[in-house]
Amino acid sequence: MNNFEFFNPVKVIFGAGEVARVGSEAAKLGKKALLVSYSDVSFYGNLPKNIRAWLGENGVECVDAFLATANPTMEEARKGVQIGKAEGVDVVIGLGGGSAMDLAKVIAAGILYPHDLMRMILFTHSEAGYQIPPKEALPLLMIPTLPATSSEMNPTAVITDEKTQRKSYVWEPGCLYPKTSILDPALTVTLPAYQTACGAIDAMSHVVEPFFFSDEATYGNIALHDHMQLGVIRAIYENIPAVLAKPDDLQLRGLMQWSATVGLNGWLTCGVQGWTPMHQMGHVLSSHFRATHGATLACMMLAWMRYFATRRQNQRFVKFAKAIFGTDDLCEAAERFEAYIRGVGVQTRISQFGVMQSDLDALTQGLVDVSFGTDGKLASIPPVTRDEARAIYALAL
Repeated sequence: MNNFEFFNPVKVIFGAGEVARVGSEAAKLGKKALLVSYSDVSFYGNLPKNIRAWLGENGVECVDAFLATANPTMEEARKGVQIGKAEGVDVVIGLGGGSAMDLAKVIAAGILYPHDLMRMILFTHSEAGYQIPPKEALPLLMIPTLPATSSEMNPTAVITDEKTQRKSYVWEPGCLYPKTSILDPALTVTLPAYQTACGAIDAMSHVVEPFFFSDEATYGNIALHDHMQLGVIRAIYENIPAVLAKPDDLQLRGLMQWSATVGLNGWLTCGVQGWTPMHQMGHVLSSHFRATHGATLACMMLAWMRYFATRRQNQRFVKFAKAIFGTDDLCEAAERFEAYIRGVGVQTRISQFGVMQSDLDALTQGLVDVSFGTDGKLASIPPVTRDEARAIYALAL
């Protein structure tokens, strides 16, 4: 593996019922909290009310910013920043899945950001100097209710520019790590089956991608990475049908939640580069067709497997197929994987989002605009050209 420096300062509190500690933990960070969540929080029942009560018991005022949609936008972020500034908040709490937590991060940084908020986000990889990363943010406390993105333990936020339909991210370890995250599996038992499955597939893809796009020729001995990554992949793969069958089982819910957290908190990619080309392609689908993020990744994982079935540089894909599906035939493994994904109720073809053959050029151009580097390629091992990206989208139809 390559030389590396690892840093993750997030305090994690895990366990059923631990959400009740939100007040005492928030009081260590500030006196007036901005509670960021979805535009409709009715499905949470009394949870927002209880959070306000727990905060109040510990001397923390609470201001609501219920703004987030499934793919949060810059407009939502601007509204949150306006509310936060007007109310003089000094801590931000993200309640929800990745969408709500990512929006909370952009707002927490945006309240202190001296530039146009658009400049914070890496909306292009090919224009040097466009992005001005944030240097500071209000302290963040996260309460994840959908195991998927690990936003509760990483310094990344994904957001969409609703005007251009570009979806990208900001990554800033200097200020976007949450201070504290409360992982309470009891908050996930009421998740609908579809959201549970899509979130789990998103979590799985966070580990599948660095496994696919790492190799011994580039990074040397990565045996430890392989064991750790395959272990997390297998845990999620085996757990999705189990948790769907027993949605009230807190042990199964807890396993899913912690698996999702460790999938993208940095542990599994120390010493290797965590390329995410499948995510980049999925983001375009989400922004153009409002497709559920995890479902787009299901389609992309299958398409990449089928594409590399005929390529020479497919050893990592074959190793994955052997470990998870017991076959070195990538086409057969993709068929088994597709049957599995259909079995847990998630889309496997982008045509199910409304994508047609005539949309492929626009999707490819959207990918090029945001994610292609100065070399004219999408970063991965091996790098992907425009024509190859279009071919992968075509295989996903």
